[in-house]
Amino acid sequence: MVFPEQTKTFLKKIRQTCQNYELVQPSQSVLCAVSGGPDSVCLFCVCLYLVEKFDIQLAIAHIHHGLRGKNADRDAIFVQNLAQKANIPFYLEQVNVYAYQKKHKCCLEEAARELRYHALTNLCTTFGYQSIAFGHHADDNAEQILMNIIRGSGPKGLTGITPKRKLSETHTIQIIRPLIEVYRDEIECFLKDLTHEWMIDETNEQIIFLRNRVRHHLIPVLQTYNPNIKQALNRLADIQRVDMHWHEISSEKVFRESLDYMDKDRIILKTHQIKLNHLSVVRGVLRKAIYQLKGNLRRISHDHIQKLSHWLVTSEKTREMFLPNNVIVKITNDKVTITKNHPKSAPKIFRYQIDKPGKINIPECNMILQLDLLTENFVNRDLFDFSDNHVFFDADVVLFPLTIRNIEAGDRFQPFGMNGHQKIKKFFINQKVPRSIRSQTAVLISQDIIVWLIGYRISQAASIGRSTRHVLECRFNLYK
Repeated sequence: MVFPEQTKTFLKKIRQTCQNYELVQPSQSVLCAVSGGPDSVCLFCVCLYLVEKFDIQLAIAHIHHGLRGKNADRDAIFVQNLAQKANIPFYLEQVNVYAYQKKHKCCLEEAARELRYHALTNLCTTFGYQSIAFGHHADDNAEQILMNIIRGSGPKGLTGITPKRKLSETHTIQIIRPLIEVYRDEIECFLKDLTHEWMIDETNEQIIFLRNRVRHHLIPVLQTYNPNIKQALNRLADIQRVDMHWHEISSEKVFRESLDYMDKDRIILKTHQIKLNHLSVVRGVLRKAIYQLKGNLRRISHDHIQKLSHWLVTSEKTREMFLPNNVIVKITNDKVTITKNHPKSAPKIFRYQIDKPGKINIPECNMILQLDLLTENFVNRDLFDFSDNHVFFDADVVLFPLTIRNIEAGDRFQPFGMNGHQKIKKFFINQKVPRSIRSQTAVLISQDIIVWLIGYRISQAASIGRSTRHVLECRFNLYK
């Protein structure tokens, strides 16, 4: 495509962005997301230019959200015509945003974004495209940074919209943004120079959306203090992005050094190894580990990370936090265990008899239980180091053979510190234990009495006291 002379500066800027961030390589296949608005039409023209310069393989995708009636149909036809005139492949995907919003109880913008990314990912996977190009530009980036600040962002939010990133940890597909260093007025001038049409999305003027309020209300006010506020915010993002990259490298190094065990459902880290580092890196390691299991950090707030890091650095007690999406973080003196549970997995039914002290393997719980009779006489309860996975019983009350099994409906016990009995179900509710992990918890039974809800609480009836003369020590460890 031959461009007018006055657009060469604009295209040179785009090409420089592509080179600086290595957005495209020769023969790379790119799926260009085009809505029909000025930004995406500009992106389409730029991608045609990149076809000539880098010999990339190009296709267009348009996601029809079903939100704007005939105007949305008009946009889809407009984008299809763009693809036909350029003689490149075109994909039209229709999604039901309202149904998704209702099912997942999220806002309309989030539902549309989730479905859009899902549809584009499926197209890339099905037809083998290596990258998805989006039309985000420097104004979008400035607006995003302000939105993040308003919502209470940490350092990561100040990096704004990244020029290039992987779609996810499990995909090699890249998201690229060739327009990220040009501004909206530059884009509109570029299109006018080409006498190129574009579609108007009337929802961009609706101030019910935060982004539109930031664009139309907040930024004009800030420009009265600094006419170059958008440039300043983009400069902040660039500085922060470089610093965050260094921070992520540091956190990744400590994560690897402290890693004791990892599979798809569990990560175990060495507490002392993490504690050697600056608090910023400690928090980075925790975020890294949670992201590794969860796949994202959505709904993981600064308060979560702050509290976990405080426990890890300052406390020697065993602590446990239940995070969104069935992620559990347990911090002990020597281990940080992060577990992802599957709420729909069927409970595993098991029952084992223990005839004497020793070690017993409980594969249904990924647990090894060790029981030992202490030879020395009991002196003082305070001398025993109790924790969630290490407890002591009065050995004249807890008698062999013992039984270990999963929880059954109606199970009751007398939690330590209570006079009366309580249903285990109610105990779990009071302790805010997620349903997803209750079926994976075991109980230890002596003479038909539950003496230990393993990992949570022993029974008052089996606890050691002044009259205790012999002690049974019990501890469990998860598989490595």
